[in-house]
Amino acid sequence: MKRTPLLPAPPLAALALALLGAWMVFFLGQPLGLILGGPCFLTGAGLLLRQGFLQLGSAAQVKSELESENLSLKDRSRHEDRLRQGILVHLREGLVLLGPGKEIRLYNPAAQLLLSSSSRLTLGGSLHGLFREPETLRHIDRAFQGEVTEWTLRRDPRVLRLRAVPFESEDGDPSVLLTLDDITHQEALETTRQKFISNASHELKTPVTSIRIATENLMDGGSVAPGGEGNLKAILRSVDRMTMLLNDISELSRIETGALRLEPMPIQIGVFVPQLLDELRHQAEPRNITLKTLVEPGLERTVIEVDSLRLHQLLENLLSNAIKFSPVGSEVTLRLQRRDPWILWIVQDSGPGIADSDAKRIFERFYRAASTRGVPGTGLGLAIVKHLALLMGGEVSLQSELGRGATFTVKLPLQG
Repeated sequence: MKRTPLLPAPPLAALALALLGAWMVFFLGQPLGLILGGPCFLTGAGLLLRQGFLQLGSAAQVKSELESENLSLKDRSRHEDRLRQGILVHLREGLVLLGPGKEIRLYNPAAQLLLSSSSRLTLGGSLHGLFREPETLRHIDRAFQGEVTEWTLRRDPRVLRLRAVPFESEDGDPSVLLTLDDITHQEALETTRQKFISNASHELKTPVTSIRIATENLMDGGSVAPGGEGNLKAILRSVDRMTMLLNDISELSRIETGALRLEPMPIQIGVFVPQLLDELRHQAEPRNITLKTLVEPGLERTVIEVDSLRLHQLLENLLSNAIKFSPVGSEVTLRLQRRDPWILWIVQDSGPGIADSDAKRIFERFYRAASTRGVPGTGLGLAIVKHLALLMGGEVSLQSELGRGATFTVKLPLQG
């Protein structure tokens, strides 16, 4: 909307005319000064007065427009506030906003419902009144340090998935947004699935063992028809693959259901790593693959508290994969780095690499990347690696490009 300026340019002509009239009145004397200067002065003064009234009218119009715009902005602000409040009220996902002092700045009814009466959820309330679980408090501390974290919280009768997202408020202070999802139903289904897989793998081991024994007896008895021995060997190879698959399923099921218990013990890295690689050389030598270790200076003498059997299993899965997928005559490297309070176990190969689309799912059960499907395997090795790392208080990640190999990094705590 085009507005009349509040202070337009001064009417110089009217001002000059009024001044000229005044000069004539005072300096020409009477009656000539009044005759000549009076009309000039009155005309100029009239024009100036008219301009002043116009100015006042314009200012009043501007004021009216500003007041109208201010009311419109207030209405819009109230509408947006009602909209935001409506969204918060109707969200099924719980939201809690923590300020820089870890005080509660905002929450919605869903958060109050999901956390139930076991938490004191009030505006301005403290974090420790909201959560008492050490794991949850650690995750929130990490979020305040700039890390996005996700974890599971059990609040009977519910199982909640929490996610902490750090961000800066308008005044630049660090804040954290917590989201809460009720995954009780999904957890129940997952528990049922795990029990079924565990029972099925256990029950299948008996008939598979019986097939092996019967096949070996046929081969040893000398009663095989000509050409039949090749078929029996094919059966044994299939039995071996089935046995490997059942063992992996059983192992993964034990980890996922919590049946597997860690038995930490002190081990020295400089002793553990050479033993691990010596046991894998029989896989590498037929393909002329060199196993190489790069241990950060001083780390060899470090003693850590860990379940050595499970750490061996985790690293063996990664190194075996690296050997299988690397080209003949290449190198597979195991690097160890200390990043307090963590140790990084890094396995690097020279294989075909993993595409981004596959990398997102590479740790899922039975998933195999397109570039690796020609190599025998159960598709459970990396799922076992992921769950063992989580069980030991760490995590595993992947960096890879097609045609440039893959690097798996396992981050485990220095102290078990």
